[in-house]
Amino acid sequence: MIPGSSSKLLNPYLINGKIKVVPEDFVVAEVIRKGIDFKEGKHLLGVVEKRGVDHSLVVKLLEGSANYLGIKDKEALAFFFVSFKRVKVNGFNADGVKLRIVGKTRKMLGRRMLLGNAFKINIKECDCQLRALEFWKRLMKEWKVPNYYGPQRFASNNLKIGEAIVRRNFTEADELISADGHGGLKMAPLWLKRLYVQAYQSYLFNREMAKVIEGEVTGKPRQIEIREPPIFVGYSDAGYLAGYGFRDFGDVYSKALVEVAREEGIKFRHFYIDEMPELSQEGGIRPAGLPASMISYTINGNSATVRFVLYRGSYATVALRELLHEVY
Repeated sequence: MIPGSSSKLLNPYLINGKIKVVPEDFVVAEVIRKGIDFKEGKHLLGVVEKRGVDHSLVVKLLEGSANYLGIKDKEALAFFFVSFKRVKVNGFNADGVKLRIVGKTRKMLGRRMLLGNAFKINIKECDCQLRALEFWKRLMKEWKVPNYYGPQRFASNNLKIGEAIVRRNFTEADELISADGHGGLKMAPLWLKRLYVQAYQSYLFNREMAKVIEGEVTGKPRQIEIREPPIFVGYSDAGYLAGYGFRDFGDVYSKALVEVAREEGIKFRHFYIDEMPELSQEGGIRPAGLPASMISYTINGNSATVRFVLYRGSYATVALRELLHEVY
């Protein structure tokens, strides 16, 4: 069960099967926006191949000298871009991480450059029912799968630590971070401390989604358009991330988040952390339906392979929740 999520599913025809038996069963590769030139510039561009290792090891090997676009699943074979600011870097192959230098860029990579992630996932030992896969494919194509934050977001004590920081329980946060082996609140890297706060933010979003799905809060949603041709073109209901800049539009997802915050006993202004402003979260809009494209599947005996591209910030494990009895 994903923290904060509803147990309700849309697909009545789930299958049994195993994923992530080996990292090669779960392949993810970044998809960059069109129009970005990787042939010339003053910054080096690389591609990292990461096999079954945690993101913290990648950061250590890159020695803080690189920009990257996102954090990839530990139990996967992942390919993602990195850029290096005016430094000479050689490729390497160590500890399950490979780096290849593939070009140059005029600008360092920024998160707005990421369009999404392409997935190829093998499902082993499955009762590969055609009706289950067809129903799942239709849900994906229509962007009807709820766009929850996936379980990776809440790994270890991320959620507890993030909540402690937002509530200003810094001693508790320090103890939990130390227990996870990251040296406490002062010693943990900035990207990780931000991830902690975002984990609590993500939990509130999942609860917001669940309230709407369960019918606890009713009303009309707002619509947002995603237009990133040729891969993502469509509309989704607008969901909201808690943050100090949250605005109540009076729609069903706004009302749900306001109710979640009331039940949690927090104010949206609490996400501006005066003691550590670099960890503050403004909030924002997130598609309530999971934007997906290029969905396909193949069946080979008692195994299947599914392929799809998800919009940035969305989780493949959440997509598979509408196909497999057990994902996590």
